[in-house]
Amino acid sequence: MIRVLRFWIDRLINWMKIPTALLMILAVPAVLQSFERYWVIRHQLNFHNLIYFAVGLAFMSAVRVFLAVRNGCAETMEHELTHTVFALLTLHPVHGVSVEDEGGGSMSFSGGRNWLIALSPYCFPLLAVGMGIFGAIFYKATGTSPDWIYIGMGCAVGYNLFSLVWQVHPEQTDFKAAGYWFTICFLPGANLLMYGMLLAYVERGWSGIEFFWRLVIYYGRHTITGIL
Repeated sequence: MIRVLRFWIDRLINWMKIPTALLMILAVPAVLQSFERYWVIRHQLNFHNLIYFAVGLAFMSAVRVFLAVRNGCAETMEHELTHTVFALLTLHPVHGVSVEDEGGGSMSFSGGRNWLIALSPYCFPLLAVGMGIFGAIFYKATGTSPDWIYIGMGCAVGYNLFSLVWQVHPEQTDFKAAGYWFTICFLPGANLLMYGMLLAYVERGWSGIEFFWRLVIYYGRHTITGIL
């Protein structure tokens, strides 16, 4: 039963490759226009959360830039764990994850392949999303969102952004597996959407994400109308 489900999940994901590429191309102007809208309504934004988020982001950026910290075992482990998460979500048995001292790593799984597993580390900031989930659970349990949550979110986003910059290069075998042209079409829009959602969550929680998507859909429709 699982084998059949896995087969159809892979087939559906791979069938959606071209439509997904087109949607991500359209997402780029839609997200950028949404950011412009946020600037117009900046006086309505929750700057308290955003300031503490910026503190965390600035701290992590300073650590990575001024201390010249390069990707190492931690980044590689997160990279391989992201592959693992999406392999498991698409019902692929994972047989192992290995990380080398010099920073290289790999994970092995069986049951076929799909582009989502290949590209997941380059569009899904696992640490930042994990920090966001932790913050949501903490709020649910205590009814409060202390400032250190937003500082932690900023640090996590900064960490993931610097990791992304180091990991994106033409020699990546994951890009070859997914297809170079698809990767070029997919990653910009996917990252703008993902990091846009994280910023929206920091600014106003789940309602912020809902508002962000309403803006993206609105401007996306305008983009399509302009093309047609």
